[in-house]
Amino acid sequence: MLKVLWFLALPLPVVHAALDEQVVNFLEQHCYDCHEAGTTKGGLRLDDLAADFTEGGSIDIWQEVLEKLETEEMPPKKKEKPATADRQQLMEWIRARFAEHDIDPVIDHKRRSPEFGNHLDHKALFDGSHQGHAFSPPRLWRFGPHAYDRFIKDVRGLRHATTIHQPFAIDESKGVIADYAAKHFADSATLQLLMMNCRSIAEYQTTGILKREHDGKMHRHQNTPDPFRVILENEESPDQAQLKTAIAWEYQLVLEREPSEEEMTSTLAFCENAMRTAGKKRGLQATLVSIMLKPEAVYRMEIGLGKTDVHGRRRLSSIELAFALSFALMDRGPGKVRVGGESLLDLAREGKLESPGQIRSVVKGILDENDMSTADFTMFARDHKIRNTRVLRFFRDFFGYHHAPRVFKDENRIGIDSGFDTRKIVNDCDQFVMNIFDKDKDVLRRLLTSNDYFVAYPGSFEKFEKDLGYIRNNKNDQNFKFNKSYIERTEAAGRTPIPIEGPSSRKYVGFYNIDHEAWDYPTEQPFPLPKEERAGILMHPAWLIAWSGNFDTDPIRRGKWIREHLLAGTVPEIPITVDAVIPEDRHKTLRERLTATTAKSCWNCHEKMNPLGLPFENFDDFGRFRKSEMLGELLSIFPDRHRKATSVPVDTSGAITGSGERALEGEVANAFEMVHKLADSDLVRQSFVRHTFRYWLGRNESFHDSPTLIAADRAYTENGGSMKALIASLLSSDSFLYRKSQP
Repeated sequence: MLKVLWFLALPLPVVHAALDEQVVNFLEQHCYDCHEAGTTKGGLRLDDLAADFTEGGSIDIWQEVLEKLETEEMPPKKKEKPATADRQQLMEWIRARFAEHDIDPVIDHKRRSPEFGNHLDHKALFDGSHQGHAFSPPRLWRFGPHAYDRFIKDVRGLRHATTIHQPFAIDESKGVIADYAAKHFADSATLQLLMMNCRSIAEYQTTGILKREHDGKMHRHQNTPDPFRVILENEESPDQAQLKTAIAWEYQLVLEREPSEEEMTSTLAFCENAMRTAGKKRGLQATLVSIMLKPEAVYRMEIGLGKTDVHGRRRLSSIELAFALSFALMDRGPGKVRVGGESLLDLAREGKLESPGQIRSVVKGILDENDMSTADFTMFARDHKIRNTRVLRFFRDFFGYHHAPRVFKDENRIGIDSGFDTRKIVNDCDQFVMNIFDKDKDVLRRLLTSNDYFVAYPGSFEKFEKDLGYIRNNKNDQNFKFNKSYIERTEAAGRTPIPIEGPSSRKYVGFYNIDHEAWDYPTEQPFPLPKEERAGILMHPAWLIAWSGNFDTDPIRRGKWIREHLLAGTVPEIPITVDAVIPEDRHKTLRERLTATTAKSCWNCHEKMNPLGLPFENFDDFGRFRKSEMLGELLSIFPDRHRKATSVPVDTSGAITGSGERALEGEVANAFEMVHKLADSDLVRQSFVRHTFRYWLGRNESFHDSPTLIAADRAYTENGGSMKALIASLLSSDSFLYRKSQP
């Protein structure tokens, strides 16, 4: 105690003199019980902490103290909470010390990452107490891999002519919004790959590229644009008019605009000099590379070049807005995104993107025109593509179900020829979410509760009827006897046979608890599965597999996902001192083995997760509905042994706690009761709105975005649960349209 007082007695600016004693009092009252000699919980000791902001170890501790205070993770909830004013004073004191020593608070960097989004008080975001004028910071938003792929496809024929490396990568963490403006930048490795690609593109545009074809011979693929051909095929030196035409053509291809007068002058001089030095072909290639490496070809530039309003905010110019909208919705430039017969670029130039109402109408039009066109078995054809791919990636990022193929499963555990195919299951889930999106009514509720599922035709996609005839008539098929009896038995029962040559692919439907021998394949989908077995995406095999382990279900991570994505809550990171391993005792159920997490040192975090995840024990780690859990040799690769194993009824009880919403709190008997309670919750809907904001704005929300979030939530509810209205509201909001530098 005296030691701390001695440190805090060091000379400090007068403005902080009265606060020093309060710092000591705060630590004594709220921190020392758990973080002094003999009780250093979490490996953190504070009773000998120095007010030394020049020593690394001391700085690290103060960084942690500031983070715990600002996120209100400490003191723990069972301890006396400090007064808001006292907590605020200590945070200001720490920040002032950091500022004096030019130290950046780590908490400020963390707040810009998607994993840290929920630490902002949820009620304060939606209660209307923040009435400020929303904006985003000026930024360069680096292109993602999907936008780059679209650009390569737009360079006609290039993808088939040469290998292009993907220079852009995004966060592949499960359940995290991947594409954040502040999270990705073009580092040296990215720029090196971009340079290689630009050289390949320039070579292809000017000379073509040799490629070995199926006949074993090398063939030259060439698609030289006319402005370049005029220069390259003429023996005479090109004149300036020809060079200007070639430069303008490349600007339009890469940047979708004409070069400015200054750009034309400098690029022309560069081109002429390069041709004198390296010849026409090499000089032209160098010029094309210089255009393809301009910042606009690497970043979405959202600076705010429009008018400045009375609040000091700069509006995106009409051209900036056209690019921002096109990449928000379609992964490509505005000249190639059309709505109502006009491109976004034309609409911007004609002044038709000025008012929020105009923008909402355009956004809605783009989303409507890119709905899926069919809802039958042809949706599973290989050439069928979901057109609102940016929307699909939001659902994938939010729910994380597309990670199912990354979870290793030894399917020998359930028998060889099981038909287990996670790629098909993920595709089924894509169809499920996009069908709900296209109908655009009660989107979140239907995502959480609908039992109308898609199950892929498990045969050769393009040959539905052809395969059926082949199987019925081909007597040389090694599975002929099986197929013949199967078809006769199925058709005699008045059902549609699944036309597939072998039995294993038919068994794929078993992961939906469908008996492949008795199932009449519905060519028109979606179709209802039993309500007592499936309800919504959280009971879809894709989500259940993605949020499972290699050999077990995973109530902890499932519960964590619900806490963070649907309840706007937070779960602290696992301390490095904790060995987070569940006891491996196969004679106990997983719920029984999870009792290890109820220890005092664990339960503070696990009470936020376990009760939310355990109701999903009605499903095994392959996503199949079950009523009992097998004990014993669960990991055996000999399925015959499983039939002799002991099984016990599954306990699916759980609870929703700590949400702060009274109507939501309480025990639940199973996952079905839980998802319906979640679907009725204002908190869950608002949490969904927050994640939608993060995806389309490319950053975490802040308090000055409160009016934007409230308006988006209102647009969703007033339009009957329309996600299209929600997206349109966000993309016409002040948070999207205005830029202003933050202090």
